[in-house]
Amino acid sequence: MLSHGKDVTCYMKRGIPLCGIYLVIIMVITSCGNASNLKESNDGIEAIASPECINDLDGRFFVDAEPTPKDTFYMIVRHQDNSSAPGNAVSLPVHYDASIHTGFKPPEPYEKWQLGKFDDASSASSVYQLHCKSGGIHMNSWDTTWKPVVGGGPNTIYAYEFSEPAFPWAEEGSELQLQANLQLPYFELWDINKNEQKPVGQLSYVIYLHDHTIPHAIAVVMNIFDHRQMTPVEAVLHDTGVSFASTFFGGTRYLTPASDSGEWTNQTWKGWKLYRAVMTKDNLLNIVTDINKAHSTHLSLNPADYKLTAIGIMQETFREEGDQVSMSSSFSDFGAYRVTVPKDRNE
Repeated sequence: MLSHGKDVTCYMKRGIPLCGIYLVIIMVITSCGNASNLKESNDGIEAIASPECINDLDGRFFVDAEPTPKDTFYMIVRHQDNSSAPGNAVSLPVHYDASIHTGFKPPEPYEKWQLGKFDDASSASSVYQLHCKSGGIHMNSWDTTWKPVVGGGPNTIYAYEFSEPAFPWAEEGSELQLQANLQLPYFELWDINKNEQKPVGQLSYVIYLHDHTIPHAIAVVMNIFDHRQMTPVEAVLHDTGVSFASTFFGGTRYLTPASDSGEWTNQTWKGWKLYRAVMTKDNLLNIVTDINKAHSTHLSLNPADYKLTAIGIMQETFREEGDQVSMSSSFSDFGAYRVTVPKDRNE
């Protein structure tokens, strides 16, 4: 199971980086393309996890600590139950058109592709969607029972775990790329408590890596959206369970910016935008070096020693008891690739 920890985004407040992670993660480039333009048939591109067409929901949705499958995409919904009603967060087919929130419209009948705890368009009840290579997440805290979550908040992850992990950096000139078409049309918060601790919403890619020589697990969270007014930074941290690197689209130490990808934003947007994350061997070495220094670990400095064990798209919210938050996003064509590039990237 894709495990979990704390608040994912590192940012600057009065010059001090504040970071965290929750693991189980106006500024969009106008030239963004479609995620389907990175294909295994292209020279130097090998699919590690190809986008998968889901044609029914059996075995695709899980909640909280339920065991999850390997070698297939699934969605897991955590800390979003309502104790006043029977069933769990994905126990009921949802009939209303949730595309008004997520931006993703599955084929009719909608209830074949949408699940939730309630089925109430008038209250915009939470909905989780999957159809073919696309999906949507509408999280509405108004219909969930508040409870404390140690180190994080309610989250939903579209994830893939590997039974036989790949080694993305094992070949000469190879790098890891993750990509999807994304949209995030809606975010709203209600600061009912009227204090400085306003609700938070985040959207991120998250990956797990294992140094097979020890073995030792590390994680990387790549933040795409955080509604707060802030300047994100890159940093390494530890959530008592795993060392991790927190980065963002536009970061240059732990990621290499892709010219056709969107950048980190604190603004909602409608319509598909390509978000491509590129992690080169140098990026990985920066992560490992920083973790070794910060946490006195002895991770390998050979990128070929690292295997990819899990990937995901994570939507997460945080709130105090009494406050409320609602957030919606959708995705299409999510996948991971090993890409071999020439020594001179400009060749």
